[in-house]
Amino acid sequence: MILAATALLWIAATILVQGQHGTVQAVRGDTSPALLDAVGAHAALSDADLAAWQSFRSGEAQLIGPGQQYQNDMTTASQDLERLAALEPSGGPGSQQLQTVSGQLVTYQGLVEQADAANRADIALGTASDHDLGYAYLTYASSSMRDPQGGLLASIDGLAALDRRSLGQQLTSPWTDPALLLTVAAAGAGVLASIIAARGFLLRRFRRVISPPLLAAAALACGLLAWMALVTLPADAAFAAARDTALPRLTGSWQAQIRAVDAEAAALRANAAGHASATSGGLNVTVTQSANGALDADLAAAGNSGGLPFGIPVLAVAIAVLACLGVKPRLDEYRR
Repeated sequence: MILAATALLWIAATILVQGQHGTVQAVRGDTSPALLDAVGAHAALSDADLAAWQSFRSGEAQLIGPGQQYQNDMTTASQDLERLAALEPSGGPGSQQLQTVSGQLVTYQGLVEQADAANRADIALGTASDHDLGYAYLTYASSSMRDPQGGLLASIDGLAALDRRSLGQQLTSPWTDPALLLTVAAAGAGVLASIIAARGFLLRRFRRVISPPLLAAAALACGLLAWMALVTLPADAAFAAARDTALPRLTGSWQAQIRAVDAEAAALRANAAGHASATSGGLNVTVTQSANGALDADLAAAGNSGGLPFGIPVLAVAIAVLACLGVKPRLDEYRR
């Protein structure tokens, strides 16, 4: 009975720890970075479009083209998409969508380059040109990016939707439910009950009031249950904080910045009064980095297994050995 209950405790505790750890690692290593890369790429591309319009409207384009901020944003977006491509399963819907995004990104960059070339040609004509061709190409570029029906940003949002769906399934995984600890507690209670039954057997048959090995086995079983609680409950709390607070705060920060950039870009495209020489605050990297750090800290805490993958089998074997040491001498005595 003791050996069977100990084996059940070993199996239940191992499954719980491995299931929880695997879920957290999948969120931290794959789905969460994939979603954040998609959202970050959207933000960087929106800001790149804004930067290009600012350069043209302010007249800086005649010297620096779309501008350094545009180049920086395009580099950031490309890096985000490269990381996203590495995280997407090969041959899946996300991988196919990325191919579409890559083609649209090349198209957008080509139109911006044409806008820059046309603008420089117009400058060479001096007062004989009204610079309409350069603005026309830049408008085409913005339309190819911001078209809600199949534009570049819409395609990236489609990627983000796939990742958000996968992430949502993992964030609500039953492996992160603290109630599962009750299963391990029930298995531990089975070990303790079998030890108590063995102690009663020894008392009735052999008048042995105390069996030190059985007492040690019971202490180890209680210690394992306490260890599981001390590791699992804080990990579950950290995962809940990441799911309910840190991740929504980070994605909300990105979305707020995207909305602000989009509004300013729309005003510049319309050449609204007061925006011809406007300068953007751009994306606030400090805010998003801080929120991302908080999310990563929560997920790191949630993934902390506290040495349980090694401790569970060691303690289970120790409980089984002590149980044998407590019972076998009495059985040998009975045989004699």
